[in-house]
Amino acid sequence: MNRQALEKLLHWLNAKGFERFFILRPENFSWLSGGGDNTVVAGEGVAWLEVVEGRVKLHTSRIEAARLVEEEIEGIEEMEVYPWYALPEPGSPNDLEHDLTPLRIILSPEEQEKFRRLGRDAAQALGEVVRAAEPDWTERELAGAVAEALYEKGIQPVVLLVAGEERLFKWRHPLPKDRPLGQLCMAVVCGRRQGLVANLTRLRSFGHPEARGLYEKVLQVEAAALDASLPGATLSEGIAAIREAYRVIGRPEAFEEHHQGGIAGYRPREVLATPGNTTKLSAGMAVAWNPSLPGAKVEDTFLITERGLENLTFDPLWPRETVAGRERPTLLE
Repeated sequence: MNRQALEKLLHWLNAKGFERFFILRPENFSWLSGGGDNTVVAGEGVAWLEVVEGRVKLHTSRIEAARLVEEEIEGIEEMEVYPWYALPEPGSPNDLEHDLTPLRIILSPEEQEKFRRLGRDAAQALGEVVRAAEPDWTERELAGAVAEALYEKGIQPVVLLVAGEERLFKWRHPLPKDRPLGQLCMAVVCGRRQGLVANLTRLRSFGHPEARGLYEKVLQVEAAALDASLPGATLSEGIAAIREAYRVIGRPEAFEEHHQGGIAGYRPREVLATPGNTTKLSAGMAVAWNPSLPGAKVEDTFLITERGLENLTFDPLWPRETVAGRERPTLLE
């Protein structure tokens, strides 16, 4: 059980005047349980937690009870088990009615360390596969190899996008198809382990003539976003920096063509950065910006600290270049 999360939640419940509260959403279940997973079908919980009088009680069916206690949740104090055919509706108030995102997004030291391990493993898995890819691979072959590498490290790919040369210039969210990679490919991963989600993107060129120039442009846009990712800054300030950077590179229209990222954590985007969003960044938060152009994208997950940004998805084996004083993954050629 995540005791720091429980303390945050109890303080919030007291302020709201709630005597009990039910946790259903998978991201909140993972947060409160210390990394447990209440899903079987992706995104759909098969169990929920009840917080009452400072205690945490697990509710689930007889199908799941023993497995959840043995493999997903440590330190559970009470449990209510129901027949699989008579699972009641969770009570109210609950986290379908009340947003707990503000309680989750500042990560504890223990959560930060989990995130470091996840980011390192996700970057290593993705990097190894993309470095091994060949132009005649299909997008589905690359996606399958990435998924295998991630699952070997206990990471669930909650988002896995792959595009080859043909589709990378058309779509921002390219679900992998049976198309060859050709001269250029991109792989995008949002990988989940112990509830936390690491976001990263890698590109590889097999001699594509436009790839280098496009990639250098998105690195410039990302640099502006990272420069703006300071404790006390707002997401709207980050978005304004990104919009201006697109203008500087001569591609202002790209700002409208895809979202630009935001705060990361227990979802790929805990808070999406949008114009006017006054959410303030703080040390202990993670951000993942993903500026893009047709044919190029860059993305890593960074932890905000009082000393600056820490790249959680850094891959020491991936070629790097220095952009605005930071080591960033280069276009692999």
